[in-house]
Amino acid sequence: MDSGPVIHTELVTSTDLLSQPWLPDLTRMINASYMVSHTDKIKYLDNKVRLRTDSELSEELGADGFTAVAFASGDADEKVQVIGTASVKPWKDDGLWNPLDHDDTSHDPTTEKLNSEMEQIVRDHACPGDYELAVVALPPDPRYRGKGIAGRLVKACEDEILRRRRQEGDHERPVRVMIRVSKENAGDYWLKQGFKTVGSRRCPKGFWDSLEEFTMWAMIRELHPQ
Repeated sequence: MDSGPVIHTELVTSTDLLSQPWLPDLTRMINASYMVSHTDKIKYLDNKVRLRTDSELSEELGADGFTAVAFASGDADEKVQVIGTASVKPWKDDGLWNPLDHDDTSHDPTTEKLNSEMEQIVRDHACPGDYELAVVALPPDPRYRGKGIAGRLVKACEDEILRRRRQEGDHERPVRVMIRVSKENAGDYWLKQGFKTVGSRRCPKGFWDSLEEFTMWAMIRELHPQ
């Protein structure tokens, strides 16, 4: 009886990523994942491309970043497939967030009475964090969706974050893992994964190759070293 493909994961630093023979397959899988839009509430360009070169992911992650990659292998003669990825990089906050999802609230006349100082607080809201979870992607193949692969990859990334924190001798301070997502398309999913919304902003048409405006959420999940 066929038990299906064997799935395993690997962690790779951003530098080592460049020398992996499967890097072109990873790039193609990520781009294929980001082109899937049949379930999206916010529509994107049909030719949307997440990574334009094989080296772009490594460059985006920076020297301290890393990626987790899932592979599926079947028969000995069958080529190993890249079937998922999740990456981590240092969080960089530009401070241009609205608190929570302030920009989603209906018009409130009280808002117009805010003094200039309060208006500045509403407009410019920092979302401090330590790491950013990025480029979480699965191929547009029903064999690998809804199987918990993304969750497994995220867990591998979080375990590596905690390992690094313990290696630094810090066993007390929680680690703040951030993620930026389209509220309309992915907000509910990440809420179910235990992330909380800490900031939002309206993004114009064209941002992330979108065909309309959308709300970007900054979300956080704290990890606690043991």
